[in-house]
Amino acid sequence: MSAVIVRNADVSDAPELCRLIRELAEYEKMSDVCSATPEGIREMMSEPNGLGGIIAEKNGKAVGMAVYSIYRLATFSGKRVFYIEDIFVEEAERGSGIGRMLFDKINKTAKALDCIKIEWKCLGWNSSAQAFYAKQGGVSDDGWLTYTIDLRKG
Repeated sequence: MSAVIVRNADVSDAPELCRLIRELAEYEKMSDVCSATPEGIREMMSEPNGLGGIIAEKNGKAVGMAVYSIYRLATFSGKRVFYIEDIFVEEAERGSGIGRMLFDKINKTAKALDCIKIEWKCLGWNSSAQAFYAKQGGVSDDGWLTYTIDLRKG
């Protein structure tokens, strides 16, 4: 395997993050709702406490990523929560250890930011992702339901 570098992303990585987010949307059959742009990602990354990113590169090409945000406070504990918005590895690179490398970097980053836990969502039909997350120590939180209000709709 060629050397893989996993590093923190910065605003100059916005085009590659956007490309990978669009690949993820296609994989999740959600391309029709993906309106991410490099400019929008750059703007979110530039905001104080804005979007954070991690890039996995192989031979100088981004082949995986994670984007995250930090909840300001989990009120019961008084600690921060690290929320993974998206994590994705290109199909050709799955099973090569890149996902594990991304999670290692996520864990180190969350600990360095004094977060109490890491949270993320997974589509119910994505059994391969669920199996991967379980191997990383992730546990499904069946006691909670997620509610959403789409502010784009009247």
